[in-house]
Parts: sequence; C-alpha cells; structure tokens
Amino acid sequence: MTESEYRKLQVTGGSTMIVSLPREWVKANQMKKGDVVFIEEMSSGGLHISAMQSESSKSSVTIDCCKLSDGLVDLLIGAYLSGADIIKVVCSSNIPRKVRKDIRNFLRDTRGMEIGLDEDKEIRILSILDPSELSFQVSINRMYILISSLVNDAYDVLVGEDLELLSDIEDRERQIDARRLLVERQVAAAVKKPVVERNLGTDRFSALEHANIARILERMGDHAARLAFLVRDNSTTIKSKTSEMPLRAIPEWAEQLKILVHNMYTKDVSLIHGAKLSLGRLMKEIEGNESDLWTGRKSSERLFSEFQISESIRRICAYGVNFAESLLNMLMHERIESIE
Repeated sequence: MTESEYRKLQVTGGSTMIVSLPREWVKANQMKKGDVVFIEEMSSGGLHISAMQSESSKSSVTIDCCKLSDGLVDLLIGAYLSGADIIKVVCSSNIPRKVRKDIRNFLRDTRGMEIGLDEDKEIRILSILDPSELSFQVSINRMYILISSLVNDAYDVLVGEDLELLSDIEDRERQIDARRLLVERQVAAAVKKPVVERNLGTDRFSALEHANIARILERMGDHAARLAFLVRDNSTTIKSKTSEMPLRAIPEWAEQLKILVHNMYTKDVSLIHGAKLSLGRLMKEIEGNESDLWTGRKSSERLFSEFQISESIRRICAYGVNFAESLLNMLMHERIESIE
C-alpha cells in the first residue's frame, strides 16, 4: 500500500463490527484464510494491526566486519538505536583484535547489551533489557544528576575545594552519553511497537520529545564536561569571582534546571515557563559580561580560559531554555482535545 484509504465498518452476525483488510497488504505479508493478525491498542486510541503472531519476535542485524576498513562502532550504535535485539558481527576469517576492542567500547558506552556468543568468526551481541522496563524519567533524572554534579564540582573547585572532585570527568560524560543512547533506543522501540509505547505510558509525540530532551541534555553535558576540564586544567590561572558573571549564574542555573526536571511530570506550566525566562535572562547577562571581558586588562592565557568558561556556562543556560521549550511542547500536546 502506498497511500491511506478509508473503509466502512460492516455488521456481521447482527452485532459484530468488521472491516476488511487491504488485499495488497494481505498478499505482501503472505497471509491466507485462517491466519491470525496481531492487534494492539496504542496510547493515542488507534489500533495497530500486524502480521506478527507473537510479541516475543526478535529483530536481528548482521555486520560483516571484514568488509569494513573503519566505522564499525558507528554501525553498532546505529543498530542499537534502531532497536536491534541481536547484533551479529561476522567475518570470513578470524575477527581482528581491533574489532573486538571496538565491540568492548560499544558495550561500555551503551546499556542493556551483552555478548551472547563469542567465537573466532562471529560475535553475537544480545539485548538483555526490555525497552519498556525502564521509564524515560529514570534516564532523564540520571542525566540531570550527572550534569549537575559536573557543574557544581567545577564551581566548588573554583571556590577552594580539592581538585580531586574532578578526577572522573570522562566517566561521568560517558554515562551521560550512554543514557541518551538508551532513551533513543527506547523511543525507536515505542515508535515501532505499540506494546512498548503503551507500557512506557507515552505516545509517539511525547516519546520523540523525550528523545529531543535527551539530546539537549547530552549537549548540556558536553559543555558541563568542558567546563569541568577547563577548571581542572586552569584552576591556578582563573581569577573569576563567584559574585560576578559568569560564575554567579551557576547557582541560579542549577535551581532552574532542578525546577524543569521536577516539573517534567508534575507539569506546572507556569514554573516551567518561569524557568525558561530566568535561563534566558542569565544568557543575556553572560553575553554582556563576555563583551566587557575582552576590554579588560588580563593576560591572554587567563582571558582565553575565562572566556571559554563563560561560553560553556552560557551554553548550558541556552540548552536549559531548549529543555523548557520541549517540556512545554509535551504539555500542550497532552492538553489537545478533539472537537467535532
């Protein structure tokens, strides 16, 4: 079928309502009289009809690593995000050590995947996590905690705390990235499988907005990690005061981000909109401070590091605004009502 079409409901047996299936669809799925179709109700109220007769069917993808010169990790991530339950990495000869290292890195950077078969010419990676078992909120909250900890620890080091607070920046950044990938995998599963959509308590629009929020938080995490690295590597040359911009923005940014995360599900539109306005105001103040920064008399090294810090703080505020906008989109979607 290439286009949508309309079909009338018919009555059979006096009270049973039926609708016929398109002939092209029946032929394409090689169905015949007596076969069973799988019907699922979506959270939107629609029905999804498929030829699958079992909810336990698995999806699989095979990657021939011998035909690749590079880029295996990108293909593994693509298969993961697409919702593949089984990823087979094969080779006509013994799988090279570099490929095995790439697979280990992939497993480190994702969640819910494990090696089920490890042989000379085939490695089989299996999904051990049901995408509907873990709510979106769990991953979003985890990303929020990791981002906040990076920014707050960088701030604390600048006010005199031990540099050891920033000893695991790479690990925290990796965890943020892994959570974003997990959310996108769940969204792909929700879009393709109504049963996952229903179990997650979402619809397709809200699921896609969750993926958007996860990407926004990942970018925010990138700048939080960048800020932490700058502070770690330049703590002796940075002389910015916490009472002045841009460092003065950090406590308020943290408070407004907390409001946004807490209201993802309590859904107070006024608080979300207020947080958006506050973060936008902080951005403007930081931009003004950056203009003044270049007119001051500071060493080039100190000036450069302080400007980079200012830029990262401004960016995390900007991504906070994007976060608020996505939340408002979801809340308005939930309030849409059908009218005659």
